Amino acid sequence: MNKIVMYFLKKLVILNMIIKIFFKLFLFLFIYQYSYSNVIYEKNDLIITEIDIKIYQQLYKENYNLDINNTNSLRDLVLIKNLINNLKKNNPEFINKIDSEILIQFSQVDLSNSEVKDFYRFSRIRDEFIIDYFNNRLKIDEVKNIFKRLNNLNLPVSVNNCLIVKEVIDLKDNDEFIENFIYNLKNNAVNFQITIEKVKHDVCIDELRFKSIENLIVNYIQSETSEDFEKFVYDKTKN
Repeated sequence: MNKIVMYFLKKLVILNMIIKIFFKLFLFLFIYQYSYSNVIYEKNDLIITEIDIKIYQQLYKENYNLDINNTNSLRDLVLIKNLINNLKKNNPEFINKIDSEILIQFSQVDLSNSEVKDFYRFSRIRDEFIIDYFNNRLKIDEVKNIFKRLNNLNLPVSVNNCLIVKEVIDLKDNDEFIENFIYNLKNNAVNFQITIEKVKHDVCIDELRFKSIENLIVNYIQSETSEDFEKFVYDKTKN
């Protein structure tokens, strides 16, 4: 075997050994720190530590791009843990369903840590209220009112599948577009069209603009369902 190849193979083996040693050391220090972390909350077999708070704050920042203080983090964690424990005990089929969904939805996330897994479980349970409202309760007039609050919704239109833009139109008050947009959302489709002077036009929406419009609707539904969700959570949390 080439001497240069032999040299690099030996270096690779040594590097792997060093990485393993550092990983074991990191794991030991983490476990040690976790074991002796200050207990912030302890009631009815529920224990929350400083480490739990820090993990939650990091997840909150990563997912919502917002900081959350220790007081609100603790409040959230108590609710989350009590809700998850209640559902594990009284509705394990639902928890199993949620776990299967988050494994698919967050396949890139390490869910071996219980704090991380409970965070995404709680998020997915919250999503159930949003999905139910969107599918069964959302009225087209509500969406029209959401759009009316925009300063404008200027979008390009085309007659050849958006290969060439014909013009840019403000569609925030266009009922046909709003109804078409909701239809696409509910049917997981991307065929956005409106009629101009009896001619069908494609509405050209890139992914960024689509997400921004979708988020307007999701945020509205989240606000509309917040009371029901809070009641659901508090009904199942006793600590």
